Amino acid sequence: MPVPAVSPTGSRRSPSPQEGSPIVQAWELGLRLRQRREEIGFTAAAAGRAIGIIQAYVTGVETGKVKLPAARLAQIVKVYELEPDEAAELEELRVGASQRGWWHEYVQLFPAEFIRFLGYEAGAGHIRFYDNELVPGLLQTEDYARAVIAGGTTTIRLTEVERRVAARMARQRRLDAANPIRLTALLGEGALRQQVGGSAVMRAQLDHLVRLATERPEQIEIRVLPFTAGAHPALGGAFQILSFPSPRLPDLVWQEVLTSIDIIDQSIRVTDYQVTLAEARERALGSDDSLELIRRIAKEMT
Repeated sequence: MPVPAVSPTGSRRSPSPQEGSPIVQAWELGLRLRQRREEIGFTAAAAGRAIGIIQAYVTGVETGKVKLPAARLAQIVKVYELEPDEAAELEELRVGASQRGWWHEYVQLFPAEFIRFLGYEAGAGHIRFYDNELVPGLLQTEDYARAVIAGGTTTIRLTEVERRVAARMARQRRLDAANPIRLTALLGEGALRQQVGGSAVMRAQLDHLVRLATERPEQIEIRVLPFTAGAHPALGGAFQILSFPSPRLPDLVWQEVLTSIDIIDQSIRVTDYQVTLAEARERALGSDDSLELIRRIAKEMT
C-alpha cells in the first residue's frame, strides 16, 4: 500500500484531496466527525440540536452522502470543540469531497452503488482481487473489456457498450497516476483459459498481463491458482478487497454477482474475506511460475 504522506513534524497525515477521490474524502470526513461526536458523548440527535440541523443531516454527513458547506463545517467544529489543526484537515477533506469525480458523467449509465464503488476504487491505494472466471477490469485490454461487456449480460443495450468500455478504460488511469494504485490479482486458471472474445483477443489479454507484471513488479502482482490446486477457500465467487492510503480508513470488500452488487464494510465480514484471500494465495503458484503458466496458455491460443 502507498505510504501515507508525512507532515513536517514527521507524523502521518491523510493525503490531500488532490491525491484522492471525492467519495473517499467525504467518507473520511464523515467518519472523523462521527468519531469526534461519539468522543464528546453526543448522539446524532443531540449533535443536530446543538448545531441547529436535523438528525438526518448529521447522519448524511457522517455516511459521506451529504455535502457539507464551509459555514456548516465551521459550526460543527465549534460545537465539537476541535483543535485548529484538526479543523484544517477536515476543511481540506470537505473541499476535496465537494469536487466531481470523472465518473460523474456516467451516473445515468450505472447504478448508484456502482458509481459509489468507482469513487472508492479511484481513491484506493491497494486492491486485492480474486476471480476464477474473468480478468479484473483494471487489468483488461480494451478488446477483452468490450467482449466481456457486450457478451456478459442481456440487460446491457448495444448502444451502451462503447460508453461502458470507455468507463472501464478511464478506471485504468489510476495505474499511471502520480501515486499509482497497487494491484494484487489472484486468478483461477479458468480465467486464463476462458476465450473471451476469441483466441486472438484472449492471447493479447494474456500477453498484457505478463507485460504489466514484468514491467511493474512492485506495483502489480499476478498469481495463478492452477486447476491442480483443487478446492480452496476462495473457490466459488469473485471479490476484491480495497485498502486506502489514509490509516483512518478501514478496508472494504466489493462483490458483484449476476443479479446484485455489494459494498461490504462490516469489519467481521471484511476480515473473513481477508483471511480467505490469504489462505487461497498460499495455494497459488509463485509469481514467476504464474507468469510462465500465463505465457504457456497464451501460446496455446491459436
